[in-house]
Amino acid sequence: RNIFERRGELALLRAVGFRRATLAWLVMLENAALLIAGLGIGAIAAAVALVPHLRGGAQASIPWQSMAAMLGTVLLVGLAVGTIAVRSVLAVPVLDALRHE
Repeated sequence: RNIFERRGELALLRAVGFRRATLAWLVMLENAALLIAGLGIGAIAAAVALVPHLRGGAQASIPWQSMAAMLGTVLLVGLAVGTIAVRSVLAVPVLDALRHE
């Protein structure tokens, strides 16, 4: 959603000389940083929530592999969706994007 809201900004940057590949790289880097930060904060919150369970001496096993797989899947899907959004926004002609601002 954020990329679609920034269509005009990206079109202006293209109009002043930024290449599409450079803009795509910058937007994807920003998207990846936000995604990794969100996943990291969520993982830390989940680990804190597990502390009482682990301290209580419970012998229940924690599925570390499936949790890591889920985090990896969320990261890959987030990056894939970000790539699709960036490509679709950067495919819009510069003049059309600037006119809608």
